[in-house]
Amino acid sequence: MTCVLPVEIWTQIHSFACTDDGSAGRALALVSKDWSSISAPFRFQSIALLGAKPILRFLCLLESTEESLRDVQSLFIGCPNLRNSNSRLDLARERALGLTFTEQLFPELGITSFTHVVQIHNDAIEQAVIRILRRTANTVRVLHAHLAFIQRPRPLYPIPLRRLRVLVLHGPFASPPPISTSTFPNLRRLRLAPPLTSPHEGAVLLTTIAAATPRLSHLCISHTACTSRELERALEHTNLRNLTRLIVEVGTSRRTPSPPANAVHVSEHTKLMRLAQDDGRVRIVREKRWWIDVQAALLEWEEADERWEDRGEFARNSD
Repeated sequence: MTCVLPVEIWTQIHSFACTDDGSAGRALALVSKDWSSISAPFRFQSIALLGAKPILRFLCLLESTEESLRDVQSLFIGCPNLRNSNSRLDLARERALGLTFTEQLFPELGITSFTHVVQIHNDAIEQAVIRILRRTANTVRVLHAHLAFIQRPRPLYPIPLRRLRVLVLHGPFASPPPISTSTFPNLRRLRLAPPLTSPHEGAVLLTTIAAATPRLSHLCISHTACTSRELERALEHTNLRNLTRLIVEVGTSRRTPSPPANAVHVSEHTKLMRLAQDDGRVRIVREKRWWIDVQAALLEWEEADERWEDRGEFARNSD
């Protein structure tokens, strides 16, 4: 006996299926015309873009897709450094795949009517990411961006992402961050991993975060980004006083933290531990360096990264 399910049930099934890196949506579209039609609204629901070409191709695909079907809700964007790579794009081959790269969409690539192959460079990737975010700004809820080689102009993207609830950013920012009010009005969880050489004052960074994310409940930040005093003041005098949890990553990835190198660092480490003792919202955890590796960051995105409460917490009373 054949069981025929109504379209409404298949729609729900396709919606639940399209929560991986985008593979399920592509596979469903190949089954039949009916399944392609049913899965179309969910095909971009969850997408992982790993590498230069997938990022550029996805922007091209978005451009040729009607806006009602650009329902990107969870997005991972990761790319290793292109400095020592030979990443090239064969435009004829891309056209055979149904993707048209134009000078208007990719001005950084130097495309002309006589161009057959273009070299992909970091600036083209950075601008493609910004354009992808602009085209998905009305739908995206979870965003992980791992672009450690790109010097972003500010710690947070200047694009208003009204529905964004989880944001994880890997990589440096280059210039003093301007304060942008309520850029992420519904953001609940922010993980910011600047490099150890981040040149910005922690107070400015924390003020920027507080202004841009008025409903933030969970913040994870490296101890190199700000001092314990700056954290304490932010928790008292900015919107960050409404935080439920503040996670500060300290030390190395080894099982036991290394002793600080000098007295200044000893003092700062002690102050952080004291802040955690005085404020029950603060957790001091071992820095696992997960943000350095693109594949490790992708795994965090795939697992939905709900481990905000207990991530290798240091003992409250350190030796």
